[in-house]
Amino acid sequence: MTRRDLETDVVIVGAGPTGSAAAWRLAAVGVRVIVVDKGKPFDPASLDRTNADWELRRASVLSSNPNIRKAPDDDPVDDAESDIKPMFAYGTGGTSTHWSAHVPRFRPEDFRVKTLDGVASDWPISYDDLEPYYSLAEARWGTAFVAGDPSAAPRQGRPQKLPTIGAHGRRFARAFDALGWHWWPVDLVVGRDADNSETQHCTHIGPCDLGCPSRVRSSAEPAFLDAARADGTRVLTGTRAISIETGADGLVRALVCRDDAGTFRIRAKHVALAGNASATARLLLLSQTGRSPNGLANSSGLVGRGLMLHPYAKMDALFDEPIGAWVSGEKAGLVSFEFLQTKQERGFVRGVKLQLVAGPPPVALAEGAVVGRRLPWGASHHAAFEARFDRICGFTVCAEDLPEDANRIVLSDSRVDRDGLPAAKWIYRVAPNARRALDFGLARAQDVLREAGGHTFFRTDLRDQAGFHIMGTARMGGDPSHSVVDAFGRCHDVANLWVLDASVFVTASVANPTLTAQALALRAADHMLARRH
Repeated sequence: MTRRDLETDVVIVGAGPTGSAAAWRLAAVGVRVIVVDKGKPFDPASLDRTNADWELRRASVLSSNPNIRKAPDDDPVDDAESDIKPMFAYGTGGTSTHWSAHVPRFRPEDFRVKTLDGVASDWPISYDDLEPYYSLAEARWGTAFVAGDPSAAPRQGRPQKLPTIGAHGRRFARAFDALGWHWWPVDLVVGRDADNSETQHCTHIGPCDLGCPSRVRSSAEPAFLDAARADGTRVLTGTRAISIETGADGLVRALVCRDDAGTFRIRAKHVALAGNASATARLLLLSQTGRSPNGLANSSGLVGRGLMLHPYAKMDALFDEPIGAWVSGEKAGLVSFEFLQTKQERGFVRGVKLQLVAGPPPVALAEGAVVGRRLPWGASHHAAFEARFDRICGFTVCAEDLPEDANRIVLSDSRVDRDGLPAAKWIYRVAPNARRALDFGLARAQDVLREAGGHTFFRTDLRDQAGFHIMGTARMGGDPSHSVVDAFGRCHDVANLWVLDASVFVTASVANPTLTAQALALRAADHMLARRH
């Protein structure tokens, strides 16, 4: 060991929602934990939201795409062969510093796709296995929801108060009711007081998609990581995990890291990967040994394979009057799971989710977002702006793509990171089944928009800047020849190596994956604790 080498019980790679949740769970009972993340601590003040160039910076240095953002802590991603581009962040809180704070649960049927629809595989666990961990994570976040959603399982726990769905939400709720289709307010992180007695209300001082300035629903750092620190967790930021060392017995011996001062090792009884399904697959593939020439934990050949990215499309419409989506104040979103389950007459398996979204913000609108042409400059600009702003609204359409071995993460042969190591390469094409699902969903979104009074429609067949739900590159299962980890996230090949993020997903649902990934991480942490005794 060098003078800089460290030793701990558990080292976690990634300070995002899953790594932070697992650290919180482990440290609370006295486990020594070190969390490493290549990013730096997140500072909301650095966003300068009050500056007039906010939207321009949101599309450049504040982009969710690391290839566009190009921050000092970012690694490149080779996405030349991917229909969908990467969208994630590094640092404390991870991509939850960029999110919209929607935390739905998967539905019970999402874990039984093979049984119900004859495709993909069933998960080795059920919804009931995760239910207590869903409730635990929701309580810790401070989650608001409306009980009784007929598309979901019954749930326990006392929700926080949900903000209004707003005038535009009520307009579309009436449209869904007229069509006889399901709709429901989103499950939303709104924060909580220390004693969980009431909601910390939004202060309405800026958009919530990047770094909530009031720190209410900003990221996993205040919700989980701060408490883990208070219980002794050490968080090393600006620290890159570059490989995983194993001993002669095949067990993990140390995580090899590098920071601005050089290379060092963290020796640990357990190593847990919680970066994301891209970073986790890359680190396993980089950790080649004589015993594991194709990458660590990869005797199945499945590390990196089965990449799922939730392909998105979008349908917008123009309305004759302002619809209220840009009225000041905190608002909850609206989602429809009417088309969640397979209906053979539709020509595809599984389903789609429709989610209401506001129209483009001012600068994007002026530049031609949605309508495809810039607003005129000069004397007529303000009139043209008034005729469009808050009069455009739409739905995103998310399709459940199925795991396919051809969609995968590999090591790039053309791009490297700052350490000279191969970057992650995304190879992903939207499959014909998902394409048919998106087309069906676009047609249904247009039906709702028309029912609500929309009359001019704008179709986006695929949003390429949408790679924020990264799943499935180290799938779980009972058979080591057909999976990478077991039902608790422990690698089949390496008994003290764990995967805590959405890499372990067997199928993708259409629901945002964060809460399910956290429930899995908390369950894995409990199993890790049980194995100590």
